Amino acid sequence: MTTLTRLKGNSLFDTVFSDLFNDEFITRPYMSAPKRNSQVLNRDEDWQIVFAIPGVKKDQVSIKVDDFVLSVSYDSNNTNEQFSFVSSFSRSWNVGHDVDVSKIVANHEDGILTITVPKPEAKKRVVRTIEVS
Repeated sequence: MTTLTRLKGNSLFDTVFSDLFNDEFITRPYMSAPKRNSQVLNRDEDWQIVFAIPGVKKDQVSIKVDDFVLSVSYDSNNTNEQFSFVSSFSRSWNVGHDVDVSKIVANHEDGILTITVPKPEAKKRVVRTIEVS
């Protein structure tokens, strides 16, 4: 996996939270994505995907990997006597065949969803000091 590549997205959620987070942490020539509600951090040992999802409970979020595509989604229909409100979002990333998908973890705390995708050994940052003889 060279990078996490965002595949698609849509919803009112994008509009409301477009200025909170954006995809500019992964700037690639093939990615000219507009600002969205997620942020991908390229760290030494892993990639972290961070979402602002205020008011969304962890059991309302679906995270799955299918054929090395990581998908995160949420759908909700709230209806009472005064109004009806539909809220949803969906994001997908190509994680590559060299990622151990069984080690992907997610954490939801205080309206922030964080998904950690460990990098394969070949992609991890290596720092080494070489002595001069």
